[in-house]
Amino acid sequence: MGLGVNVEEKKVLVTGGAGFIGYHLCKKLSTITDNLTIYDDLSSGKIENVNDVLSAKFVQGDILDLKALFGLPRQDLIYHLAAQVVVPYSMENPLIDFETNAKGTLCVLEKARKDDAKVVFASSAAVYGNPTVFPTPESYGFHPFSCYGLSKVVGEQYCHMYREQYGLDIVITRFANVYGLRCHGVIHDFLDKLAKNPDKLEIIGTGKQARDFVHVSDLVEALLTVGASDQFNAETYNLGFGKTTSILELADLMLGILGLTNRTVVTTTNQSWQGDVTKIWFDISKAKKALNWTPKVSLEDSIREVIADRKIRL
Repeated sequence: MGLGVNVEEKKVLVTGGAGFIGYHLCKKLSTITDNLTIYDDLSSGKIENVNDVLSAKFVQGDILDLKALFGLPRQDLIYHLAAQVVVPYSMENPLIDFETNAKGTLCVLEKARKDDAKVVFASSAAVYGNPTVFPTPESYGFHPFSCYGLSKVVGEQYCHMYREQYGLDIVITRFANVYGLRCHGVIHDFLDKLAKNPDKLEIIGTGKQARDFVHVSDLVEALLTVGASDQFNAETYNLGFGKTTSILELADLMLGILGLTNRTVVTTTNQSWQGDVTKIWFDISKAKKALNWTPKVSLEDSIREVIADRKIRL
């Protein structure tokens, strides 16, 4: 699998490039092209992520600011990652979630229409809601269970509209649970809790809720592939590991790696947050076949990497 269509000659814009996934994508893109622009309002992204991508141009701005977006140089390829991604927040603040994820995506699509740029849109497993088919294929359809999931559905629908009505080249990528260095999420949450008290680990919910964990380096590889070649335009791809792991299984794995299996008492709250889904397990056969892509990093190896990076001693 190669990067194909002269990405090094393209002007590339990454919205949300100062975030976790954005950082890893931009770090890789910066080795391919000298024409990389990171656009982020730093509401959740971090300036240190930007500073670590030395060859990129950084513009601090909001995706809702059309004047600022249109003020950017013409782009050939836009990776639209900027979003409000916290499900509980979306349930408490549905208007803000809609503004950022739905209207924000529309603003980015307007920038793409102005520039005649290709768009790779970052969608989510949340569009499936609580699926009844496992592993879940792209054809399952929209059944959002949270305001966040619904706002991503609206973003996808706008992508389809702009492709059909304006002829834009657009690829939709649905992310499972992405993890790795510089990430925030359940793995880092568990490590934070254990660092404070290695004798007890409390899990929010029943612990039976399950997720499809995909390492950020595997995700970035797929994003680069769909961005590089026109053959993937107008397609939607699930990007996960193709395996489901319960949160209790994740806790057991982490405790084993940390040597805490016989020490830490695991408890559950038995009540999760509003909008939480029960199980995510992607069918990734379409992406594997079409992109010649297979996720390689195991959950265990990555947890060891994160623990080593954080220099955790318990």
